[in-house]
Amino acid sequence: MVIKTFRDIVDRQKSTKKLEEMKRYIEKRIQELQEQAPNPVLRDGREILQVRSAGKITYQLEKVKCGKPNCEKCPHGPYWYGYKRVNGKLKSFYVGKELPEDVV
Repeated sequence: MVIKTFRDIVDRQKSTKKLEEMKRYIEKRIQELQEQAPNPVLRDGREILQVRSAGKITYQLEKVKCGKPNCEKCPHGPYWYGYKRVNGKLKSFYVGKELPEDVV
């Protein structure tokens, strides 16, 4: 059995109709993956160490700068924060040092 590369499969096609069908499938698949993939939320003074997704919530393990001048313990953490959209606005919430078991 010979495993074909994507290019081999595309180059073998003789019909633009078939290529258009493949293109639509690929675009649909890309969109599905983008919707599933956790999207990191970038915020000033935070370093993202990990990103996880559970349903419509994105969880991020972050180190956080407290903003106090000359703080020798900065950055603090790491702590888990959750991010989700509510009525079109991005809301964040503190989760803690560990994720809940149903997320892990």
